[in-house]
This record gives sequence, structure tokens and C-alpha cells, in this order.
Amino acid sequence: MWAYRLLLDRDPESEDVIAPKLAGSRDTRELRHHLMTSSEFQEKNRDYAHTNDRTVVITELESGVRLFVDLSDHVIGLNIVRGQYERDATELVRQTLHPGDTAIDAGAHVGLFAIQMAAAVGGSGVVYAFEPFGPSADLVARSIAENHFENRVVLRRSAVGAASGTATLTFPVETLNTGGAYVVRPGTVPMPGHRTTEVPIVALDDLDIRRPVRLIKMDVEGAEPLVVRGAARLIAEDRPLIISELHPAQLDRVSGVGAADFLDEMRRLGYHAMTLDGSPLDRAPADTMASVILRAS
Repeated sequence: MWAYRLLLDRDPESEDVIAPKLAGSRDTRELRHHLMTSSEFQEKNRDYAHTNDRTVVITELESGVRLFVDLSDHVIGLNIVRGQYERDATELVRQTLHPGDTAIDAGAHVGLFAIQMAAAVGGSGVVYAFEPFGPSADLVARSIAENHFENRVVLRRSAVGAASGTATLTFPVETLNTGGAYVVRPGTVPMPGHRTTEVPIVALDDLDIRRPVRLIKMDVEGAEPLVVRGAARLIAEDRPLIISELHPAQLDRVSGVGAADFLDEMRRLGYHAMTLDGSPLDRAPADTMASVILRAS
């Protein structure tokens, strides 16, 4: 109630309005985020609201490639411009890939990894980028054209999962982080305040991908176990290095498994987990999000 009073200058309409906000907020930070990205807050605070307007710019990365980003995405876009987003993971990508390699970016978002992968594999290599969220995929396409990477990046506007077909993608209506779109698990409902759209979904084993694959990066908001199951043959034959997001809450929401269960599944496939600095990951994080390296034993 005090969040409403401080940020919106009013009391909530009813308990029925409060309940969805609480259900979709793990802490006060997330509650503040939901309220401050609302159209009502923007209308009442125009001096702050301009930062939420879609503002697409182009930025040059350390590797020399150019990337289109949206500055209204404060979590990802703005931090890419500041050089503060996923630095360790992108450096690992550049160290791993060589000219002529094949790489996969599942959950490309605006293309930060895909474009740098393309620079690393050169004109003789190929990168397969998958992004189902339309506004983000549009930025990837613009960056591919800007860098003249049309012959080395294959962009598919689809999600990646265990089987090919269609899936329901859900995403927040108002947000400062455009990387939160995720696939709805059958039998579950989206979080309050989210919209949905039907998108294609593909299993990597069903696609004509140039082999061998040296690297798979996957950040698919909890669908990582599904991506692995849909690429069982590819992973067994090529043994690629995998960089994976590990988000316990989203893993449960989208795939119905915990972080520890997912790492156990990867161990059974002959993979061991490490942190991005190369230290062994003995235990899955209980509730924090992290990027991990999955390397074939």
C-alpha cells in the first residue's frame, strides 16, 4: 500500500489489485519495478518517463562490430552501451571460437552474442541465431545488415525447445528489461501483467545445421533443459562447449525442473559445470541467476 502511495500518489483500488502484484514480485525491488514501468507512473512523472520511450541507437563493441540496442531497456541495452553487460561470457565466446567454426545462439535477444560470434568465426564460419520476440529479432536483423554478416548469420525468429511446432510466448507489457520473454509451459498460466503470442519453436536436431558445432550459448528464460533435450543427437556427436543461463525460478516455471536437476541431467550427458572464471560449480544456486559453462568431460 505504501508503494502505491509513494509512487502513484494513491491507495490501491482493492485487495484484488494488490494480489497479482505481490504474486509477481519476489521482493520490493521487483514490486518497485512493476509500478515504475506502469503507464500510470509514466503519466504522473513525465520527467522520469522519457527514459522508458523506445530509443534505438547503434553502438560499437570492443571487437569492432556494431550493434543496435534500445536504451529504454535499462537492464540490457543501456549496459551494453556502457560496456558492462556479460563481459566475461562474451570474452569466453571470443576465446573459444575460431575462423570456420559453427556456433549457436539460442535466445539471441538483440544479438550481443550472435554478432560477436559472427566476427569470431569469420566469413568461412556460420552462426545460427534464434530469437522469438519480434522487437528483439528486428534489432538482430538490423545488426546483421549493418555488419554485412548476411552470409555468416542465419537468423530464425523462433524459440528453441524439445520438439518442433508452436509455443506460447509471454512477455511483460511494461518493462525496463526486454530480455524476459519466456515460453509458457503447458498447463500453466503467464505471470500477471504479461501478454502472450504464438511463435514457432524448433528442436535443433530437426534442423539442417552445419556440423560440427563448437559452441552453444543458451539464455532462454528457463527453457534450457528443453533446448538440450531437443539437441540430444547434436550434443552427443559434437560435444560443444555450452554457455548456459541458470535461473532457478524460471527453470521451474518453464521446464518444471530445479537448477540442481538440470545440472544432474547435464552430468548424465557427460558434462561438468563451471563458473565463468573456470572454477568447478559444486552446487547449483538456490535462488540467484548465474551464467555457467558446461564442458564435456
